[in-house]
Amino acid sequence: MKKTTLRFLIAFSLLICCRTFAQSGTLDPSFGVGGKVSNYVGEYPVTFDTALQADGKIVVVGNTQGNAPGSSFLVNRYLGNGNMDANFGTAGSVSTLAGHHCVANAVAIQNDGKIVVAGTSFPTTTTTDIMVARYNSDGTPDTSFSGNGVQVLNIAGTQSINTVLIQNSGKIVVGGLFGQPTNPNADTFGLARFNTDGSPDITFGSDGLVYTPNMPRGEILDMKAMGNGDIVAVGRRLIINRYYMVKYTADGEVITSFGPNGNGIVEVVLGQIAQLNRCVVAADDKIYAAGATFNGQKYNAFITKYNANGTIDNGFGSNGLILRDFGINTLGLSESSFAKDIAIDNNQNLIVGYSVGAPTDYDFGLESYTLYGVLNTGFGQNGLFRTTFGEGHDYFSCMLIQPDNKIVMAGNRDLQVLARVLNNGNLAVADTGNTITQILASPNPFSQDENLKLQINKSGTLAVELIDIDGRILAPLIAKKQIQSGSTQELDLSGLTLSKGMYFLKVTLDDETNVVKLLKK
Repeated sequence: MKKTTLRFLIAFSLLICCRTFAQSGTLDPSFGVGGKVSNYVGEYPVTFDTALQADGKIVVVGNTQGNAPGSSFLVNRYLGNGNMDANFGTAGSVSTLAGHHCVANAVAIQNDGKIVVAGTSFPTTTTTDIMVARYNSDGTPDTSFSGNGVQVLNIAGTQSINTVLIQNSGKIVVGGLFGQPTNPNADTFGLARFNTDGSPDITFGSDGLVYTPNMPRGEILDMKAMGNGDIVAVGRRLIINRYYMVKYTADGEVITSFGPNGNGIVEVVLGQIAQLNRCVVAADDKIYAAGATFNGQKYNAFITKYNANGTIDNGFGSNGLILRDFGINTLGLSESSFAKDIAIDNNQNLIVGYSVGAPTDYDFGLESYTLYGVLNTGFGQNGLFRTTFGEGHDYFSCMLIQPDNKIVMAGNRDLQVLARVLNNGNLAVADTGNTITQILASPNPFSQDENLKLQINKSGTLAVELIDIDGRILAPLIAKKQIQSGSTQELDLSGLTLSKGMYFLKVTLDDETNVVKLLKK
C-alpha cells in the first residue's frame, strides 16, 4: 500500500510539474502580439499604476504628456486579450485635466466597480494640490463624487500624491509627500482621507490630514492595509541615503510601538541612496517591500521583509535583505536594477518586478521567490524573466496578478507598453493536498557538485529520501530530524552517482508526505 501511494504521489507531481514548468516565466501568446502590447495614447504618455477589475479588464493610469502644459490624468482600459476596451471612454481611453497640468500616480477599484484615480494637480507650474477622480465603469465621471467626479483639495504647502487605498468603509486614503504648513521645506510622509462622496474626512488625523512627525524630507511611495485595517506606508527620505516605513491606525494615528525606535518609524541607511518603491502585506501580516539602492557606481534592486511589529525578519534572505546585483551583460556593460513593484501570487510566491539593464537599455524583468526568500529557479531562465520592446529604455512601472496567476506588467518607452507573463506554478514547489503548503528545493535543476537546499514552512520531524523515476529509494538524505518552520536544510549528494534526468524527493514531516520533482542537468 505504501509503495502504491508513493507511486501515485510521484505520478501526480510529475503530471502537475510537467504541465507548468516549461511555461512559467514566459510571455503569454494570447495577450497582444506575442505577449506584448504597445499603445500610443497622448503625445508622451507615462504609466504609473494598474489595477484589475472583477471582470478581468485591466486599468492602467498615468498622464498624457509628461509635465507639459495641459498634460492630464490618463486612464486606459484593456480587455483580457490586450486590446483596448472600446466600451470605455473614447476607444478605451479617458483623460481629465485640472489646473495647468496633472499627474495620475495611483488607481484602485471599488467593490461597486467604480474606478478611483489619485494624483497631483498643478494649478501653476510651481504650486500643487491633491487630486482624486472617480469614474463609472464606462469611464464617465461619477457625478456623485464631489459633484463632477473630481476633488481637488488645496491645502498649504506642497503635496505630491503617489498612492491610494480604499478602506473597508469605502473611504479613500491617499498618501505621498506633504510640505508642513509651519515649515513648507520640511516635507514629510503625508496622508489625507476622503468620504465616499468625495468630501474631505475631517475625522481622519487632524482635520482630514496626517503630517507624520520626526521624518523630515520623507515621501510615501506606496501603502497597503494590514489585516486589521492598519496602514503600512513605505518610501524614502529625499536626498539622504535611507528608506522609511511607518504604520498608522485606520484613522491615521502613528503606531509608536511599530519599529525599533519608539516613534513608529523604521529608518534604514543602505548605500548612498535608498528607497522603498512598493510593498505588499501577506495573510500573516508580514510586510515585504522592494526598492533600489545606489552603491556609488550603480543602482541595485533589493527586497526586504518585516514582521508586523516593524522588526526585520532575519530569516529572509541575508538578515532580512536580498540585494540583487545583475552584474555585467554580454556586451561587458554593468547593469543597474530597480525593484519597482512587488506582489504575492495565488501560489503564495513573492513576485518582484524590475527595470534592469545597462545605462542606455533597461528591460522589463521578473523574479519569483518563496515567502522565505528563496529564488524559484524554475521561473523564466534560471529564475529571471526578461523582455524588451526594442532598443533603448523600457521603463517598468507596475504589475498585477490575475486570478489565473498570470502577471501583467506595465510601463513606458514613449509609448504605453504592457506584457503578460505565464505563471502557472513552479518546478520546485509540490503541493499534493497535504498541509505542508510549501516546499522548495534549490537549485533546481541541479548539478552533481551542488548540494540541494530544502525549505519547509512548518515545524516537525523531517525525513527526506531521494527516489528515481521508477520509485526506487536511492538514498535517505535526512532521517527523522526535528526542524523549525522556515529553516533551511542542506541535502548532501556526495557519494551518489546520478545520471541526467528526473528524480524526486520524498519529504515526510510528521505523518504528512509530499513529493518534489527534481531535474539533474
